[in-house]
Amino acid sequence: MTDLAAAYIEARERLLTLTDGMTHEMYKSKPSESSWSVGECVVHLNTIAKGYLPALEAAVADPSAPRGTGPFRYGWAGRKFVDMLRPGTRPMPTAGAMKPPASTGLVSEIDLDRSLTRFREDIDRYLAVVEASDGLDLAAIKIRSPFLKLVRFQLGVFLDAMGQHCLRHVGQAERAVAATQGAA
Repeated sequence: MTDLAAAYIEARERLLTLTDGMTHEMYKSKPSESSWSVGECVVHLNTIAKGYLPALEAAVADPSAPRGTGPFRYGWAGRKFVDMLRPGTRPMPTAGAMKPPASTGLVSEIDLDRSLTRFREDIDRYLAVVEASDGLDLAAIKIRSPFLKLVRFQLGVFLDAMGQHCLRHVGQAERAVAATQGAA
């Protein structure tokens, strides 16, 4: 379980370090009109969490969930899904329901305090799910994606994928800061 938790913990620590003392203007500044600000990266992660966390929490709270010990094996499609969300992989388009609110120009309209509070709360919830999944058969429990209804993977796949996804967008936020500070 510590491997699954590590990605969430690292994402939280890196983002909170990045945003410590950051002004609202810096948080909302975009490197270009087609890229995301730090705030947009955070809101995107919050949107994904709002969709996935209820399904993950329900899966680990089910008293009839199958028990098991790892290591767990996942199919090719599940492994590919996790790999697509890892940091450093090829960018992919974000579906409409998962996008941050539309903005024009080089400034987004994201509330720093509210979005970061939500991010911290969501990470705490992910970590609680990882802890509650200890002893469950992470390969036998299946969950449907709340955004892509045809996508259905094992609990372990989604726990790993969401942690990697957090790291991916924290890296994007770090690059946004580097680009906007370099332009200033």
